Amino acid sequence: MWSRFSKQEVRIMDTANVRENEKDEVQVMPEPVTLVPLVDILEGENGVTVQFEVPGANSGTVDIEVLNGVLTMTAKSSLKRNGRPVVFKRNFRISEDVDVQKISAKSRDGVLTLEIPKAERARVHRIKVQ
Repeated sequence: MWSRFSKQEVRIMDTANVRENEKDEVQVMPEPVTLVPLVDILEGENGVTVQFEVPGANSGTVDIEVLNGVLTMTAKSSLKRNGRPVVFKRNFRISEDVDVQKISAKSRDGVLTLEIPKAERARVHRIKVQ
């Protein structure tokens, strides 16, 4: 739901949520509701699989970044709560033993799956005994 304000009233508002329509009226988008998605974390020999439940989001509305050892996932959903858009967001601190350049992600049916491989130095190396 949009609220209408005069251009003078809008000057004091955050312009990230403001746009003008074809009648030169200013409309303010409602602030999104930020939710923490449910997550499954599965650790394997070669890495970690993280599955986020992000209903209404797809590959075009998901942003994943790693900065200073923190992985951040943000997903804009097509769902609304109380007339406001829904955004899912979750942060994880990741180990130095992760090969950040090889992290992969895919989205399907409202589930975002991240494959986070361990760096070669962190993997278990089996030694055959003769």
